[in-house]
Amino acid sequence: MNTDQTDTLNPDAIRALLQSFWSEMLEIAPSSSGLSVAVPLCYPDGWQVLIDIRPSTPGLVRISDSGKTLHWLAGAGQNIEAERIKALLAERADVFHLQRDGWELFRDIRLPLKGMDVQIFAEGLIDIAHLFFLYEPAPKTQNVVRETVERVFSERAIPVQHDLRLDGLLEKKIKVDYFAEIIKPVAIEVISRRGNITSYMEQWGFRWGDIRSMKPELMPAMIFDPAVTEIDDTALSIGTSVCTLFCAYHEADRIHDFLQQASVV
Repeated sequence: MNTDQTDTLNPDAIRALLQSFWSEMLEIAPSSSGLSVAVPLCYPDGWQVLIDIRPSTPGLVRISDSGKTLHWLAGAGQNIEAERIKALLAERADVFHLQRDGWELFRDIRLPLKGMDVQIFAEGLIDIAHLFFLYEPAPKTQNVVRETVERVFSERAIPVQHDLRLDGLLEKKIKVDYFAEIIKPVAIEVISRRGNITSYMEQWGFRWGDIRSMKPELMPAMIFDPAVTEIDDTALSIGTSVCTLFCAYHEADRIHDFLQQASVV
C-alpha cells in the first residue's frame, strides 16, 4: 500500500473527508418563522432537501418540509391520492414518525432538538420522494403551482380575485391569474408554459412595466414549477428585475414573505 493510500484509508482521514463534505453542503438561513436548513441529502431529481425548523407549542419545535416533498412527488407525475400510494405514504410516515397536514409533512419534537432528529426527518422525506418510482399517473387537472398560491392566500386569510384584467398605459385588459388589494396591491402570474420561456418573459417584462406605469404601487410576482418550466439566465434576469417576487412554487416561505411585505405600510 503506497503512502497516499495509507494517508486516505484510515478512520481519521475518512471522518475528516465526510465532515468536510457535510459542512460544505449544510446551509442554514433565517426564515420568516424560524430557520431554513438545506441538508446534505437530495431528492431523486438531484435537488437538495430543504426543511424548516420553527417554534411550535411551548417546549416543542416543529420540523417541516412546508409541503415541498408531496408537491414534488405530485409535480413529478405521481398520483398521491391513489389508494396504493396513500397506504405507502401512511406506512412511511409511521416508520419515520411524520405527521401530515395537506401537503405538509412535519414532526413536533420536544426540546432539546438533536441532530439525529433532523437527520431522520430528512431521510423520511427522501424515502417518501422515492415513491415516484412506483408510478401511478396523477390526474391531468392537478396544478401544484396554483394550489400552492391559493393555499398561501387561504392561510393568510387574504381575499383574492382570479383572472382580473388590469389596464396598462399602452396595453389594456391584461389578465393576471391572482390579484389582491392588501395595503399594497399584489398581482401574481403563474407560469404554466413548458420549456424555454425567454420570449414569454420579455412580453411579461413589458406588461408589468406597462401596468405599473398606471398603478405604481403594484407588487407583481411570477411563480413557476422548475420541473416543467425552463428558467434560463435571461428569464431569471427579467423575472427578478421586473417582479417583486420571482420564485418556484415550493418556496412557500417566500410567497408568505411577499404577502407580508404587501401588508405593511
